[in-house]
Formats: sequence, structure tokens, C-alpha cells
Amino acid sequence: MIPLTAQQIADATAGRIVCGDAKARITCVCTDTRAMKPDSLFIAIKGDTFDGHDKLSDAAAGGSRVALVHSQDAKNIIGMTCVLVDDTRLAMGRLARFVREQFARTKVIAVAGSNGKTGTKHLIHSVLTTALKGSMSPKSFNNDIGVPLTLFGVEADDDFVVVEVGTNHPGEVAHLSRMCQPDVAVITSIGEEHMAFFKSLDGVRRENADIVIGLREGGRVLINGDDAGLRALLPASMTFGVGNCDIIAKNVRTTLDGTTFFAQSSDSNHPYQIPQIGQHHATNALVAIAIGHQFGVRDDNIRRGLLNASVPEMRMEKRVVGAITLINDAYNANPTSVRAALQTLSEIDWPGRKIVVLGEMRELGDSSPAAHESITQLVGSLGFASAIFVGDAYRATPHWFATSSDAAAPIAGQLVAGDLLLIKGSRSIKMENIEKAIVARFE
Repeated sequence: MIPLTAQQIADATAGRIVCGDAKARITCVCTDTRAMKPDSLFIAIKGDTFDGHDKLSDAAAGGSRVALVHSQDAKNIIGMTCVLVDDTRLAMGRLARFVREQFARTKVIAVAGSNGKTGTKHLIHSVLTTALKGSMSPKSFNNDIGVPLTLFGVEADDDFVVVEVGTNHPGEVAHLSRMCQPDVAVITSIGEEHMAFFKSLDGVRRENADIVIGLREGGRVLINGDDAGLRALLPASMTFGVGNCDIIAKNVRTTLDGTTFFAQSSDSNHPYQIPQIGQHHATNALVAIAIGHQFGVRDDNIRRGLLNASVPEMRMEKRVVGAITLINDAYNANPTSVRAALQTLSEIDWPGRKIVVLGEMRELGDSSPAAHESITQLVGSLGFASAIFVGDAYRATPHWFATSSDAAAPIAGQLVAGDLLLIKGSRSIKMENIEKAIVARFE
């Protein structure tokens, strides 16, 4: 992190120092006292079930030199400089914007969209690190806490940082875009996410299109050009996809070992391979190729970076458990991502049974009944050997369980050697319970 003094923190957050030394210097930021480092800034976040102000003494003992607080009582903590603000969560965002504005050489690549953000982030990072120094958001750090923590982690000599930008309420993407001020903005596929709040697919599009609000002068925008609505909202963007786009994924072939494709543009047509499973990942890899070229990465390095990219946990993640093969895509689910996963499974050449286990898709609002019905119809049309459904929204299906805990043992019990199983559902359904039961039986 770029070092800061307590006075700089106070000025950036519209706060005031209520105790301690204005010259106290910090070199990292922490919100969890279990991971404190020396010379850190501790930000006391208040959540629904916790309050960081209760941990100020632990923060001081762990090496924090400065604390960002919104309680006057904090000035009684010995050994720390306290900066008092109106709201620590909002102040964290102000500080992140200030930090971002100090970047002398680091380019910010912001990735938004309904599906594929984390996988695309991994692909971009893997390509760029073949020739450059940089970082990316840890895990799915994509909200008003995760994005600041990502920006705070940038080193002065970093060439780039890849920031994942998520949303579940209107206005969040615009807020995060102003905070991170991207030099490159990416929008992956748009799908029916959080429809209880966005109301329509067009509402989701408009929300994600706000990633350009904070775009720096001369910045570049890349969007999924297979989405006509996105193209209408952002007509000057570079497009990627499988249709009529600036860069196109052609001859896509998927196996359980990954995906091969040709990336075709006006002046090139080259083969690539990624370890991720599915055509939708090939589409996202086009982003990494385009950004690699923009950053001056050689083609052989781009190819190597894609081939060696890590597969994010629980996102079309293959695992062999004894004689059973699993595809765990249970990090989250909406109708678009479920359709993509089902289509991918149907296209994989497999000698044994193909079985799908789908958890319900949450936060779809009034569209939920129709969305779940369309998925059950698609499952029926693809001819899988078996399909099991979990959650209230799938109650009308014949092979149904109320919870993943109820489903885990019966599903594990019906599997036989040679089965290929896809597991997918919204995060709150905890579909990983089913994988745990399978591992317990077959390993």
C-alpha cells in the first residue's frame, strides 16, 4: 500500500483526529483484528451482527497505529491515533478514492456484469502477470468494502490492478466506479440477477453500464457485444462475443479438461486454450486477450497466461471424487448462468450418466416462478439421466428436496461409478453440502 499519515486519512475522509499523533504512519489497512499487521489502519465497520468498535483494543494489541471510527468512545483506546468520521463504511470509500488518485503508474481494470466477473478477472490477471506486475481483487471482493480493500493493496510499482465490481441494488456500480476510476471498464454477460431490486433485465443492464461513470479520460470500454441492449447503451465500446463483434470466439470446443477456441478479429485468427469449462468462459477469455494486447503483452505470453489461469472456486470447477466426476458451479445462480451451465454439460462428450442438481435461484422477485419453470423445461429438453431440484421455488418438480442438507445423503446414495454430476444454485442454498456428502461417501 502507498503509506499514509493519520492527517492524510482525516483529510481524505472528512474526519478529525480526536486522539494521538497526526503524523502516525500506516502501510496497510485491515477490518479484521484476526489478521492485523504492524503499522496498519484499522477501520471499525459496524454490521448487522458485529461492531468493529468492540475490537479496538485487539486492533491496538495487533499492531494498528491508526483507527477510523465513528464513536467518540474510541479516543479512550491507548496506543492508537483515532480519526473520527460520520460513518466508517462511507469513509472507507472516500479513503479508497483518495488512494486511487495517488496511483502514479497503476492502471485500474474494472470488471462488472451479471455473470463471469470472477473468472474474467482471473483470466486478465493471469495474462498480464506474464509480463507485468499487478494484483486483483481477492475472492469476490466486489462491494463497498471489497473494492476499497483491493485498492488499498496496490503497491506503488504495480502496473495494474483488476477490480471486480458487483451490485445487488441500484446505484452501487456508479458508486464503485467513481471510487476506482477505471482506465479500462469491462462488462461481461448480463442476466436476470437480483430482479427483486432491478425489476427488469434492462434495469440490470443500466446498472452495469454505470461502470463507465468513473472512467478516466481516454479510458477504454469492452462489453459483451452479443447483448444488443448493452450495445445500445454503450455504442462506442469495443465488443466481444460469438456474434458480430470486434473480437469473436470461433470453433469453441469444451471438454472436462477445458475449452479451446479461435479468437478472430479484423486482422488475426489465433487458437487459444483455457482450463475453464464452457463457451461462456471462452467469450470472457476474449477480454483478457484484448486487454493483453492493449498492455503490450506478446501473443505467446497471452497464450501461456490463458492456459495457466486458475479456475475460481465453485465456478464450473471440476473435481474427481473416487469414480464420480463433479462440476461444482454452486457459487451463485441466475437464469442466464444456469442455462449456460446446463448447455455446457449437454455438450460434453461423456460415456456415463449425466446428472444435474439445481438449487433455486434467489432474489428474482416477481419473475421467479416463470424463471424456475423455464429452467425445468430446459432440463427436460436436454435429456439428462436424472435431475434433482432443491428449494421452495422447485417444489412442483418430481425429484425435489426442501434444503441442500435434506438432499445431500439421498443424492450421494444414488450415484454410481462413472456418473458426471453438475451442482448449481444460489449461494444461500449452500449446495456445497451435496458435494461434501459425495466426498464422504466416495473418498
